[in-house]
Amino acid sequence: MMNEEPFIHLFQVNKRNYCYDVNKNQIIEIPKKVYQYLLTNQIPDGNEGDEIKSYVEKLKEKGFLKSNHSQVSEHPATECYKYFVDNDLGQLTLQVTQKCNLDCSYCVYSGNYNNRHHADKWMTFEIAQKAIDYYVAHSSDEEEVSLGFYGGEPLLAFDFIKECVAYAEEAFEGRKVLYSFTTNGTLLTDEKLDFLVQYGFTILISLDGPEHIQNRHRKFANSEIGSFQTLMRNISNLRLKYPNYYKSNIAFNTVLDQRYPLADIAEFMLTNENVRDSKFMASTINDTYADTEVKYSSTFIEEYEYEKFKTTLWLVGRLDKQQISPIMRDSFANVRKMAIVFDRFNQEVLSYKGHRGGPCIPGVRKLFVTVEGKFYPCERVSESSKVAQIGDVYSGINEEKALSVLNIERISTEKCKNCWAYFFCHLCVAQADDGNKMSRCKLCKACGESKMNVEETMKDYVVLRALGYNQDIDLDR
Repeated sequence: MMNEEPFIHLFQVNKRNYCYDVNKNQIIEIPKKVYQYLLTNQIPDGNEGDEIKSYVEKLKEKGFLKSNHSQVSEHPATECYKYFVDNDLGQLTLQVTQKCNLDCSYCVYSGNYNNRHHADKWMTFEIAQKAIDYYVAHSSDEEEVSLGFYGGEPLLAFDFIKECVAYAEEAFEGRKVLYSFTTNGTLLTDEKLDFLVQYGFTILISLDGPEHIQNRHRKFANSEIGSFQTLMRNISNLRLKYPNYYKSNIAFNTVLDQRYPLADIAEFMLTNENVRDSKFMASTINDTYADTEVKYSSTFIEEYEYEKFKTTLWLVGRLDKQQISPIMRDSFANVRKMAIVFDRFNQEVLSYKGHRGGPCIPGVRKLFVTVEGKFYPCERVSESSKVAQIGDVYSGINEEKALSVLNIERISTEKCKNCWAYFFCHLCVAQADDGNKMSRCKLCKACGESKMNVEETMKDYVVLRALGYNQDIDLDR
């Protein structure tokens, strides 16, 4: 019998039995009898029981099955936060406008979310200057800096973006500035393209699929006219006019509506000559802050699993890249991230003081500036939130508020420090924010889905590992 309960998580894949040891941060395959013992803490009599005890003792000798938990909740960046925030800001994103020329039904500004709405609001150049000046003063450790533009639709403020770029080029003299933005692509005229290419902008273009799918949600504002034809004309023009730039600097973002089948989208992205060789980010509709929950259809799940199976075969060298839809080529990104965590945090025991995964370092990894000049950790967090606002262009970062956002585990310490998914939790202030405070109740509601996603990623990881997948291999083959 176990004297102390080990801090582990057990799961099965394809009749194989696995143990994730939280202290060691490793996954090991174990015999079924040992799996049953660890699951029930009941051991049979006789030789079988002796074999199980012997196996367990060998695991313990190798450092597995410890019962240690972190005792004090504190993010490891807390002690050095002042230095990081003063010197190490990685990316600044300016919300140049809240207005858009499209009215996408699932957009966070569509009116279907309880925190944001499209509005005729525009950033002033004074606020942009102050934000860029703040970036200059708080990024001395960064050889390259990254300035992003956000909307609404940022290209509605194209002249304003040109002013910001001119100011940034002067303010960051001697340092390389990387520019980026996300766009619906309908305003990519030749004049704009010439400027964007000149300054090497990285552009993420929103494209959901063939015409009947793109136009389902992405319509021009105050009309029933879909955006597909305009977008594809602009994409084709960009690819033909600047082919090298198109290949290196253009990527696509696809929002998958999980209420509908997936096959038409996957096929279109795989066969369309403009996009089939491009990089894609794909995600399902986000219902954080949404008025209603979005349900998955059984057809979507079946088709997604089929596409995911094909992607698995590609990752282990059984299928060619050209047989994998672009929207699926990065579907195992979480597996690669998990593999990195296994490598980086290969340890013997949890530290006495620790913090679960989830929050980035606010005001350091990136900083989002609203049209009014308010500071938020990133654009995913509601800019109407009081608790998530960590400062503004006039007074800088409020260190106390930023550390509260960083150490979000403190609102749910007991539950978090006893959770097997400790390292891999993705929940941050966006899932805890009720508009006025960080709510333990709201955060914990998202906990079950988070753990389910972590377990699914672990299952994908062990399957790929068993098939010989190496995350360091160049997949652009």
